[in-house]
Amino acid sequence: MEKEVSARIRIEAAKIGCVLWRNNVGALLDCNGRMIRYGLANDSKRMNAVLKSSDLIGIWVGRFVSIEAKAPGWRYRGDARETAQLNWINLINANGGLAGFATCWSDAMKILGVENVHATKYSA
Repeated sequence: MEKEVSARIRIEAAKIGCVLWRNNVGALLDCNGRMIRYGLANDSKRMNAVLKSSDLIGIWVGRFVSIEAKAPGWRYRGDARETAQLNWINLINANGGLAGFATCWSDAMKILGVENVHATKYSA
């Protein structure tokens, strides 16, 4: 479900001119056995344990945007992963960006400070 939430957020954000890209974060060994890390703020395993960048990264009206998409019904529990995600969100917000957790497109619009936005209805 998180994948669907993320896709819908990107579609609805694009309608108001907010461009969002998927930010995959992880690490793997290359063919020579070297660890390759990818994604924002993933300089080391230690850093990634305390600061996890969000699923969606972008820009809107000249401001950095970072949205962590979650499945509908998700609630913050404060486990290590969520705490690291919240640390990232707080860092972005403290520096003038727009960031937060979103379980639906309307949560994302609230993060952007957009009120009274109605989604386009899609037929299957």
